[in-house]
Amino acid sequence: MVRHGDTVSSDLPAEFATELLESMNTEGYLQEQVFNCDKTDLFWKKMPKRTFITQKEAPLPGHKPIKDCLTLLFCTNASGDLKIKPILMYHSENPQAFKKHKVVKN
Repeated sequence: MVRHGDTVSSDLPAEFATELLESMNTEGYLQEQVFNCDKTDLFWKKMPKRTFITQKEAPLPGHKPIKDCLTLLFCTNASGDLKIKPILMYHSENPQAFKKHKVVKN
């Protein structure tokens, strides 16, 4: 059972909670065995989309705003007694971890 997305109706969380509890009871899972992970992006160098300049100044051709982004992954189990250390990922064109391996980009 996988649920994800940014917007949900107000009834879905209650339905999901009952489905999850039923599934845990029928399959025999403990709260310590059920985990939730969520990621968030941190744009730490993002510049504003607009700048105020005079009409005499010409716009810079080919200027791209800086979009350096860090991705943080947080994970814990349903009982809350095991919290995994946050994982920090920095995006790069050619990650060093995959330097010796073929990585197919989608």
